[in-house]
Amino acid sequence: MMYFYKETIKLRTTINDLFNSRARVIYLTSFYRGKLVWIKGKNSEEYKFCFSHPHNADCFPKMPVILQSNGLPWDIGNAYLLGQLDRPNLSNMKTLSSRAIHLKYYLQYLEDTDQHFLDLPKLYHERAPQKFKAFMTDILYSLDYSAEYINNILSTVAHFYTNISYESLVTEESLENKPFSHIQKTIMTTNKVGLAKSIDVITNDLRIKSSRRPIPELGKLRDGGSLRPLTLDEQEVIFHAFGKSYASIELELMIRIALETGARQQSVCTLSISCIKDACLTLENDLSLNVTTINAGQRFKADSKGGRLNRLMFSRDLIYDLDNYINCERAETRRKKENSFYSDTIDNYLFLTRDGNPYLSAQREIIDRRNPKPEWNSKVSVMIPKNGQSLRNELKRFISRIQSDAPTFHDFSFHDLRATAGMNIVRSMRAQSYPDSKIFDHVRQRLSHRDIKTTEMYLNFDSELTEFNDIQEAFGSMFYKGENDE
Repeated sequence: MMYFYKETIKLRTTINDLFNSRARVIYLTSFYRGKLVWIKGKNSEEYKFCFSHPHNADCFPKMPVILQSNGLPWDIGNAYLLGQLDRPNLSNMKTLSSRAIHLKYYLQYLEDTDQHFLDLPKLYHERAPQKFKAFMTDILYSLDYSAEYINNILSTVAHFYTNISYESLVTEESLENKPFSHIQKTIMTTNKVGLAKSIDVITNDLRIKSSRRPIPELGKLRDGGSLRPLTLDEQEVIFHAFGKSYASIELELMIRIALETGARQQSVCTLSISCIKDACLTLENDLSLNVTTINAGQRFKADSKGGRLNRLMFSRDLIYDLDNYINCERAETRRKKENSFYSDTIDNYLFLTRDGNPYLSAQREIIDRRNPKPEWNSKVSVMIPKNGQSLRNELKRFISRIQSDAPTFHDFSFHDLRATAGMNIVRSMRAQSYPDSKIFDHVRQRLSHRDIKTTEMYLNFDSELTEFNDIQEAFGSMFYKGENDE
């Protein structure tokens, strides 16, 4: 008789699963900030409210709104969110969305425990935010969540109380008993050139003590996340799969850009056609150049993390391949789709999906939609910001096709390609006997690291991994030797 066992995959418990409250966050596709004004009605004594906003008022895409379990907006929570609106910047809206989700967890806790956010009795540990901290501490120790993530939630709660007080959204008497206590600390930090200095900071006790810098897993680097550099063998498998057409031409070129430049997903996906055309012109005007620079961040077309200036180094061959792609019928067809805002112009994204949407929306598109050029597609539907999900889906399908040929091939994220580019530089320069000081400078400049400790991890990665494997092999030899002696 044969027995078949079905493997049960235990899904990770989400924080949302811990609450009975049905509070949630919804998103408004387009939000315009305006004001209510009194206007006269038909009769001389009749007045009514009217919503008014300037003709060219900023449009905030994907505006979060917190709803209570009864389906009504949470007034104080949403008033706090409105107070955080700065300008319609995609990174700002992403931060606002995170804060809305964090604050929603606090609302769920308040509803489940039948508390009010102004429940601040004289007993310090009985105050609502302090009890929420104790609840989140239990989550940290009972579930697989990092202290960094839990502290981000608690930090939002502290920010919420600070701002509703500053904006006078509640009376001073209601916050007479403080929701948390401020703490002044002196910490050591390093500047851009590695010099140590002490700075005074003000924090609060609504935090869980933890290490400031998470320790990366073995075989991974901490560079804007936990990244796994791909081995040379894995990179060969990827390029072999390109030859089998396992990836779309768009995905193939995006992977090549990431591996060659170390660019993040947001920079790769927001490159414009004009970026490549300008790079082509630079190379044509100086045939002695083998590489050229495309800038991202600040005032440039391509986005970067935090809007900081990134100088991406492209080879002549890659620029020419990208230019050939721009001129191909497939790319032209995508630019002419009805969803393509920039239409068939050099302002358009370098890469579009088959529907004519960007893989990831650029900050410049929000600004450009307010004052579109005549040659752009002004009749395009309301902007729904894209977050790179189409790219992640394509990458997942690509990896699945590779694994059908090579089952032992490991999954990787697009962000892992950044770490791979960095380690390719380290290994290539070491093979050419460059000193570590030179390698350090080169990696730091190419990957635009602000923290020198991040660059140091790249230089130490191979030695630490080799050291661990040597120790493991030594212990393994001892154990096997003992078994053989028996």
